[in-house]
Amino acid sequence: MGTDAQGAETFRWTVTQTGNQITGTAVMNSANPTDGSCGSCHKQKNGTVSGTLSGGALTLALDFPSGGTDITPLCGLTMNATTSDMASGRIAAAYTGTTTCEGAITDGSLVVVR
Repeated sequence: MGTDAQGAETFRWTVTQTGNQITGTAVMNSANPTDGSCGSCHKQKNGTVSGTLSGGALTLALDFPSGGTDITPLCGLTMNATTSDMASGRIAAAYTGTTTCEGAITDGSLVVVR
């Protein structure tokens, strides 16, 4: 689950860790896809997740490119986070990013649980 100024979102990640590298796919959906907000449209995306685990910190990059068959195919979204708030089956992080349709994201937070 995550949230930023556009609203709340849910994530489903399928990741593989090889050494200190993390790669995989990510699906993002609006937590409330019928509320009529920008987030209800711009947060229905498929993309990728990548990251590096080093010195107890996890650096993540999520990329939801423009194109595809989602509801706003012209809009892309990137999210970046670094955190050491990790426990067995749980990652919590603040994120920043940008959307090609709405601009900068400066206040995001997410919690991913296994």
